[in-house]
Amino acid sequence: MSLPYDVGNAGDLLKHGVLAEFVRWQCESKGDFRFLDPFGGEPWNEPVPDEVARRVQALPEDCALRSAQSEIGHGRYYGSGLVVRRVADACGRAGVRVLVSDQDPAKRKRLRECGLSMLTEDFPGCSASGYDGYEAFKEIVRGAKDGDLALIDPFREFLPNKALAVVPRMAEMAERASVLLFALNWNPKNKVGQRFDDLLADHVPGAWRMTCPPLRDTGVEGESTYHAEVILAARAFRDDARERGVDTLWKRLREFSRHLAAALDPLAPKKVRRSETAS
Repeated sequence: MSLPYDVGNAGDLLKHGVLAEFVRWQCESKGDFRFLDPFGGEPWNEPVPDEVARRVQALPEDCALRSAQSEIGHGRYYGSGLVVRRVADACGRAGVRVLVSDQDPAKRKRLRECGLSMLTEDFPGCSASGYDGYEAFKEIVRGAKDGDLALIDPFREFLPNKALAVVPRMAEMAERASVLLFALNWNPKNKVGQRFDDLLADHVPGAWRMTCPPLRDTGVEGESTYHAEVILAARAFRDDARERGVDTLWKRLREFSRHLAAALDPLAPKKVRRSETAS
């Protein structure tokens, strides 16, 4: 079945680039940890558009995302779980646990077959029967511990239908661990977009927010309509629990944003901002 978007589009590159840099930083600063993805999707997709491959290969060789997507020249684009696994392995952190699941039983099977673990191993409440990624995230928040990183990677229904309930849970997660949200924002200035701003400011005021505007006439499906939003909230960012190396992480994310902008140029500039109010 064909997807309504091209895997590896600009939003995916932003999401996976931030994820890869954060995981590399976690490996260096914390050692082993758990990555928790209740919206696992496919372990990889192939083939990928030539333009996607060109963008990845335009990144510097030492970029965490380019290293994680080393098979892009052979038409394979790795999903989040394998991005994390490959970054951790490159850092010599075989003890990093990648726990995933998905609503689709066939996708869960393929995730297991490529060596990833199921969320139910550590979170038995994330039952495969009647599985729901948002309910699984609630279980993750209840059982989260220091060092955990959760990814919330739903589809376009998130902002209008799920943000009101999920963003406060992100704040709970960030009290003890870290959480990365990928969201598609149709119009940041409409009622739904403004409500999202308010939710972030109210519940995760110290989060880092990175955005990629729509890119048009690129030949890559799924990046011409929505603003791609990446929100990263972490206990390590709080003033009362600020960890050493946080400024190094931000420097790396800024460098990645510049490199990604260059890879997308001259199609459109990408803007990235760090905001203490996430607004």
